[in-house]
Amino acid sequence: MNKKIGMFAGAVVLAGVVGTGIYHAEAASSNEGEPQIVEAGSLNMEDATKKLEEEYQGKVKEMELDREGDKSFYEAEIIVENQEYDVKMDAESGEVVYEEIDDKDRHDDDVNLEENQQDTAAANENNDNKENIIAQEEAIQIAKQEFDGDVTEMELDYDDGRYVYELELVNGQQEADFDIHAETGDILSLEIDYEDD
Repeated sequence: MNKKIGMFAGAVVLAGVVGTGIYHAEAASSNEGEPQIVEAGSLNMEDATKKLEEEYQGKVKEMELDREGDKSFYEAEIIVENQEYDVKMDAESGEVVYEEIDDKDRHDDDVNLEENQQDTAAANENNDNKENIIAQEEAIQIAKQEFDGDVTEMELDYDDGRYVYELELVNGQQEADFDIHAETGDILSLEIDYEDD
């Protein structure tokens, strides 16, 4: 009888040891497959703008930071000799992952085409040519003097007879929208919002 109890107790102990070993082996192997959090420096908007302008030998008209899953991308519109490129750049590596030549002007209806021609004529009449425009980096520095944040959107727009940089900066849950005169560098408007989650 004692022999049977001893064998039974030995089997229970052995099962416990084997079971514990299997559990630890499974736990260790499951940790190996888990994604590790890696902090990598990403391009800021100023560096991304410089890189794209050098690569395309053109002027960035609009840029915004976009997130897709766990990756970040800059989406930009670049003007190169009267041609517009839509570009998507990996915000970590700086690699252009998508490029399209925008030919939407060819498909515009007569009303939009006429409006574009009127805007161009108005710009020429007012001697507002793009050679007098301050660099995007300068507009960003002007905005950052008023609000310390990361630039998430930037666009050069022709509005009310003048070129205007429209910028969006984010710092934590605060968001600032700027309109900056693209020739004088004057801040035309500044709006700061507190974003609730």
